[in-house]
Amino acid sequence: MKFRSAVLLVFALSASIGRASTSSYAHIIAERDSVLSEIVTYHERQRSSGTANEESIAAAQLKLYSFRRDVASTLVEKIRNQELIVRLFEENLKLIVFKREAGLAGGIQILEAKAALLEAKQTLEELRMGEKKS
Repeated sequence: MKFRSAVLLVFALSASIGRASTSSYAHIIAERDSVLSEIVTYHERQRSSGTANEESIAAAQLKLYSFRRDVASTLVEKIRNQELIVRLFEENLKLIVFKREAGLAGGIQILEAKAALLEAKQTLEELRMGEKKS
């Protein structure tokens, strides 16, 4: 009888620990999303004062969208955030091409921007293939 009570106690404790860690995880996710969103907002506000650094804005957005993709509970959410990431890399490539035409960037910067864009597109297609399998 004592053994059975001990086993039940262990199961009860592990269940409560599981709920606590799930709650803690959800809190961390929510707080991290909030912090990353605040960082994006801060950088975007700099545009109004004319002190914006577009690379800082894009980097902050990339962190936010990547985080949201990684923690998304549905494939549709993952795809939506990956599409935002692809758009960021498309805009970055356009900017690099413009800089090259102005003599401010070289061929390697274009290749690096294309590689990053293709990686983002590959991830998007992999997510879409997963959607079709579901």
